[in-house]
Amino acid sequence: MEKSAVELKKTYIGIFSLNYFTQGITQSFFTTIIPIYLLQLMSGLDAGEVASVMSMVLLPFGVKFIYGILSDKYGLKKWGRRKPWIIFPSIISGLIWILVPFLLTPDNAMLMITLLGILIVIGVAMGDTAIDGLILDLCPKERLGRVQGICWGFRSVGIIAGGPLIVMLFLGFRGVVEFSFIVLGIAMIIFPFLVLIVKEVEKPLEINALENLKIIFGKLKNWKVFVFSLFNAVCDGVIFVILPLFVLIQWGLVGATGSEIDLIGNADLYAPNALVAFVVGLGVIAGALIGGRIADLQSRKRSVYFSLFITTGSFLLFVIPVPWYILMIFAFFIGSSAGWRNSAFSAVIGQESQQYPEMDSTYYATCNSFVNLGGTIGLQLTSILFISFAGLPVFGIYALIFLIMAILINLDFLPFFTLDPKEYEINREINE
Repeated sequence: MEKSAVELKKTYIGIFSLNYFTQGITQSFFTTIIPIYLLQLMSGLDAGEVASVMSMVLLPFGVKFIYGILSDKYGLKKWGRRKPWIIFPSIISGLIWILVPFLLTPDNAMLMITLLGILIVIGVAMGDTAIDGLILDLCPKERLGRVQGICWGFRSVGIIAGGPLIVMLFLGFRGVVEFSFIVLGIAMIIFPFLVLIVKEVEKPLEINALENLKIIFGKLKNWKVFVFSLFNAVCDGVIFVILPLFVLIQWGLVGATGSEIDLIGNADLYAPNALVAFVVGLGVIAGALIGGRIADLQSRKRSVYFSLFITTGSFLLFVIPVPWYILMIFAFFIGSSAGWRNSAFSAVIGQESQQYPEMDSTYYATCNSFVNLGGTIGLQLTSILFISFAGLPVFGIYALIFLIMAILINLDFLPFFTLDPKEYEINREINE
């Protein structure tokens, strides 16, 4: 795809990264803050039920290709195709976050967080898809891995560390945790307006979406990419939702019987949870930067292979019975594997999407729909595994789940082997 004369400025990357970070914090609240918040609000939780609810909340990410079609085909003349789909859905999500602490009670908490969460995530997924499209419009292919690595790294830090750190900031100033929901809502309303600074590539708004969709979904090679996308994320739910709970259990801060999780005394879980999230977040940044650099400057294939090997090894580390402080080191490794894996993946699918210049955002979003479908399948499988292993010791349950995830992530090699490197590597790598 031939790029326009519009320059991808560092300011633009900063704006994209800030919005990705905010979107990541939203996911962080669902994966690391909401479970703790519900645990304290309801005085008890079932880990399998948490996994099931979170999988439902994240379902809107599974239909990102629909949002891709919207941002590819429809826009406003003064704002272009992407910006309206970044700004308006984020405003709606922000307003709902502000209302969350006023609507949840011990009696309705699980139902309300499911319904409100789905609405919030729809807005976040729309904005996320439109920003992906804006990056694809502006970014030269030889920088795609690094730019996506930086942006995905910020998003991942938001997903893993952002929520706990914001909550800790409020608690440190003797605030209440509910204020963090309100502040996140305000940030989601304000930050998207920064994209108005970005000069968008001018493209005709009249696009034959149906014809392009027939081409995208009608080619076998694209389905190989979609299956690769699905298996690439099958273990992410365990990393982002289950692993922090496991560390808190091994730390002795949370009691567990089978899949049941209970508070021990009046322990404040937000501080240790923030520490776990911070360590994983550092790993994500390191992995995303390394993976993106290798993908752009050496080989995207090599970067994908390394990321899958590291993910497998990181999961296997967690089946070793060690003290909680050693688990923190393992948490850094598994965070780096997630960052590396997703920056390498983003470079591959970003390059694949360049084959469809009129619908690049739709193609990219379709891949991410399968990514999120993979994450949802992983969480639902985890919920089933908790039920199936209920009679085993707590450590044995979690160890078996980590072992199964280590096996499942290697299924991603199969579809990736079938992809043509000429379609996702940049030219100099093929020549070498």
